[in-house]
Amino acid sequence: MGIGKDQAKDQKAGSFIGYLNLIGPRDGGLSDAQYEGAQQYLRHRQRVARALLSPAAIYDPEAPAGEGIDAEAYASWCKDVLDEDETLRQMIQAEQNYSRDNLWAALDLVVIQDKPMHAMIGATRVLCNVFARHFKTAVDNRHAA
Repeated sequence: MGIGKDQAKDQKAGSFIGYLNLIGPRDGGLSDAQYEGAQQYLRHRQRVARALLSPAAIYDPEAPAGEGIDAEAYASWCKDVLDEDETLRQMIQAEQNYSRDNLWAALDLVVIQDKPMHAMIGATRVLCNVFARHFKTAVDNRHAA
């Protein structure tokens, strides 16, 4: 796969996004901010599934849950999660309007389904830039000490 033995032992090597981070941005991969943005998106996607009461949702420690929950607090949490999802979708669509690549396909195939689609690396990088901006994983001042 083009990574060394030590890098292959890294947990990131288990996913295509992680592999792209291991090879680094200079070799056509992802920066740490882009990788962290993609990971934040996957966590966000699980919160959306939980807010929609999807049977595929996993436990989320940030979500109000359990017996005796405050229904109003839970409804407010769900609204906040779904509002953030709508904002994120609008950001992706705004970037899609200026990109020749199919960002929605990269989101589905590379980020969500974790398929190694080498033809979509460019679109994945653009998409992960959107995530990095939204989740604020990018370093604002790269020249700071």
